[in-house]
Amino acid sequence: MEWLLAIVVVVMVAGLAATLIIGQSKSNKETDPRYTQNTGKKWLRLGGIYVVGIIAVAVIAIALND
Repeated sequence: MEWLLAIVVVVMVAGLAATLIIGQSKSNKETDPRYTQNTGKKWLRLGGIYVVGIIAVAVIAIALND
């Protein structure tokens, strides 16, 4: 069961990394010049969602191991 939860965490971390890479890509910024306006709050919120998800999976893993 631990390996399954580990896979979930790996996928979530990979999703966060891919989101950051795509969001910061040069082609993404060139396509829509308004893209860079007010991005700080959006990135913070999106990163928070990923972190909360990873913590939730870790808590579930610890609870299931007891």
